[in-house]
Amino acid sequence: MIKSNTRAILYLQLCLVSFLLGDTLLKMLFNSIPTGQLVWFRTLASILALLIFIVSTGRMHLLRTSNPAQHVFRSLFFGLISVGYYLSVKYFPLSAVAAALAGAPILIAAISPFILGEKANKIQWIATISGFIGVCFVLRLDAEGFSWVYISLLSLPFSYAVLILWGRKLSKTDSDWAINFYQFIPLLIAASFWEQDQWIPISSLQLAGMLVSGTAGAIGFMLLIAAFRIAKPVVIAPFEYSYILMALAVDVLFWHLIPDTLICIGITLIVLCGIIQGWQSNIDNTDNTDNTDS
Repeated sequence: MIKSNTRAILYLQLCLVSFLLGDTLLKMLFNSIPTGQLVWFRTLASILALLIFIVSTGRMHLLRTSNPAQHVFRSLFFGLISVGYYLSVKYFPLSAVAAALAGAPILIAAISPFILGEKANKIQWIATISGFIGVCFVLRLDAEGFSWVYISLLSLPFSYAVLILWGRKLSKTDSDWAINFYQFIPLLIAASFWEQDQWIPISSLQLAGMLVSGTAGAIGFMLLIAAFRIAKPVVIAPFEYSYILMALAVDVLFWHLIPDTLICIGITLIVLCGIIQGWQSNIDNTDNTDNTDS
């Protein structure tokens, strides 16, 4: 169990690095490429990256599924929430998007007992809630400047939590490759009609950026599903908070964002959440091992 949790946390951190690379390139490309065209090329890159690896390694049989309806509905859901994600990355700092996504762990902790039958103890709940308070400090929405774009940002915690738990449930019967491959297809179809009249000729550098961004996103989702498949959501979900630190570093480096007092307080709470959660999961795993041995 200890090895599984450690491996899951490692997968999660590699996943977050992949997402950060993809998101950074995505935000840079928004300055020069229409949204629909960017989403289409990036989604195509994700599909091709998965398909090339699946075919080259003889894993085509893993695309078979016993739950086609579940994949259809999950893929449509993924396409819908991806629109909100792309708008959030376009109009907000990456650290704000990361903070919104980091609201998902508390929802995962709340939802997973009903969907997966997995419960968190009091210390894990306290750590998760403290991390969520930190998220609120970092996000700090401006009520006066509230607009429909904020709805996209605020919808991310719920949609991200549902997507993860849905993928974990499907992974009990279907492969990670099938779960990740099928989710991109409706988005690719929808993006084909998104601002098509505004599409422009692109340079080789822009094409390379979109391909790398899409490939990084596909790798990130593969690692994400794998992480939540081999460990309980309540154990590894709070470690997603580290993505805020990564995104904030990128915002400071590329977009010269200056962290203020509230951001610093929020990040401190988020880091404490991760430390407490990791410590508690190690205690629980040790107790489980001892009980097994006895």
